[in-house]
Amino acid sequence: MEGSQINILLVALALALDAAGVTMAIGCGTKTNAAEKLKVVFSFGFFQFFFALMGGLSGNYIDRNFFTISNYFSGAVIFLLGIFLIREGYKNGEECIYRRLSFWTVVVLGVSVSIDALGAGFSLLFDFDYALIFQDSLVIGLIASIITAAAFRIVVYIKHIALVEKYADYVGGFILLLIGINTFFA
Repeated sequence: MEGSQINILLVALALALDAAGVTMAIGCGTKTNAAEKLKVVFSFGFFQFFFALMGGLSGNYIDRNFFTISNYFSGAVIFLLGIFLIREGYKNGEECIYRRLSFWTVVVLGVSVSIDALGAGFSLLFDFDYALIFQDSLVIGLIASIITAAAFRIVVYIKHIALVEKYADYVGGFILLLIGINTFFA
């Protein structure tokens, strides 16, 4: 497997861990039925895909038409996303989220856990052709959907949700820090 593919998979995992933490907080606090879980899984996966795609296409456009995006810039953005994710884990104090999962609640949650995919797409996908940007964005979205679905399944077995959610953010942030450093010095 090529280095850029490994980076995409690791970034997808790091971004999905943030979504998994929120999913666990929803799953332990809100009585959810299968249709609501499916909506959350779709929302989290779709917005991870969409923001990664928009970031990749924006970065590609800027790189081709305005200025060349360097590895230093890309690495710094990924590194900052890692710091942001670690900070989220540090300040996270809620154990469970009690919400009525209306359409707009699911959309807002999907956007909120996925906005960092915009920066990841911008930093990692800008140098690819359109088909590869789409493909890698799709991988990011699919992994987010799979991890979100798995989080709904395992939340019933996990007793200390705040601890799990916090460490999911720490692990995801640490992965992004390492990829950022690797990209910066590549």
